[in-house]
Amino acid sequence: MNLLQSKIQPIYHSSKEDTWTGVNWSKVEKTVDNLQHRITKAAELGDYRKVRNLQRLITKRSLSANLKAVRIVAQNNSGKKTPGIDGQLWTTPKSKLQAALELRKKSDVKPLKKMYIPSANGSQRPFGIPCMSDRARQALWNMALLPVVEATSDPHSYGFRPYRGCWDANAQIRTLLDKPNRPQWVLDADIEKCFDKTDYDWLFKNTPMKTKVLKSWLKAGYFENNSPELFPTKEGTPQGGVISPTLANLTLNGLEDHLKIQFKPGKSYRPKGRDKQPITTCIHIVRYGADFIVTARSQRQLERVKKVINEFLAPRGLRINETKTSIRNLSEGFDFLGWTFRKSANGPLLCKISQKSINKHQKEIKYLTKTTHEPELLISKLNPKIRGWMNYYHGADGIWDVWGVMNKYLYERLIKWGLRRHSNKTKKWVFNRYWKHVNGSWTFTGTTKENTEYSLQKYDLRQKKIATRIS
Repeated sequence: MNLLQSKIQPIYHSSKEDTWTGVNWSKVEKTVDNLQHRITKAAELGDYRKVRNLQRLITKRSLSANLKAVRIVAQNNSGKKTPGIDGQLWTTPKSKLQAALELRKKSDVKPLKKMYIPSANGSQRPFGIPCMSDRARQALWNMALLPVVEATSDPHSYGFRPYRGCWDANAQIRTLLDKPNRPQWVLDADIEKCFDKTDYDWLFKNTPMKTKVLKSWLKAGYFENNSPELFPTKEGTPQGGVISPTLANLTLNGLEDHLKIQFKPGKSYRPKGRDKQPITTCIHIVRYGADFIVTARSQRQLERVKKVINEFLAPRGLRINETKTSIRNLSEGFDFLGWTFRKSANGPLLCKISQKSINKHQKEIKYLTKTTHEPELLISKLNPKIRGWMNYYHGADGIWDVWGVMNKYLYERLIKWGLRRHSNKTKKWVFNRYWKHVNGSWTFTGTTKENTEYSLQKYDLRQKKIATRIS
């Protein structure tokens, strides 16, 4: 018995028992991963009674799951500093531990705080923000629901799923389109208001979790613009909810199999002595969240595909967004996830950075150079943005031309920044003041009062990944 106890790793470190800073997070992650793995195996075998029992174990009895749920919403989530209608935030170790211990207790779901954020087309998009306690409970149930959804997910769905990302979708598109018998036509589609229009009745019938809990979140209502009036919610899932991406994937799962059933391979007759050979439809789908592409042999075939997809979405309360959907020949090219894919008649498939992505990145740089005045603070804001953008697009075709354009644009914005900061100085003075030789090239730098020098990252992966602080 003593040997068995010695092999069991405690949930708290011995020196800091029963405190947030003393949590053994490797033990917590391992415990939750094992439970989720068991749920996935049970879902694959169709043993949903065992799935429900394991979900109850995660949501009602597992302290490790409670700790991880609080850590997700209070430390890892980007909205950790945005409170709900109660104004509460979990910022101290004591409050986080107390919240984890209280997740087991029953509590009423509070209404959402509705805000509006700008979307890509210039319109305002609604964004519902739950309270911290409701976010933590959603994160807890998301741990129990996500393995079931993963067990039944489409093979070529890549958005909001663990261990999958945009580059996996990019690789699948290249596999489909960069081969001799490639399809020539692509349906570039988007689902209209996927989060805001999902039908509640469909979700209640098809979501493998406790319906009462799901209903309490979706029908909690919301307050808008500091109004005392409580507005009811009749459809959709709040985009600020932790569990909303999982519910969106659950809603759209099955689309790939539905297309395979509706468009089966045909048969062609061969000369005597030969068997009939199947004719593939070339209908393949690659989905990332609510955005997806479908390949096919002809434009007419994609018109039929579009109709079938709308029939699949109708019971879920959804439909294709006609303004953001187009049918294109591969020679024209199409944009997907920030890349532009195009194939000429006899040339290879090209995957370049889309012009929209370049323009968006330039606007972000322009905003930072206009709103930040101290050089070291400007460098600390620009470096992670530049590195992240380079890492995302580092494998695109024609990358050196784009990086040359971006380096020129960045130089022009920084010169204008320097002339605004020193309005009585010349461009040559500004250059000599802020540009220095670093690693053999002219680099924008800034120096603090403590003589700490900061250096700006350039658009060039050959350049060593320098730290912001260089001395």
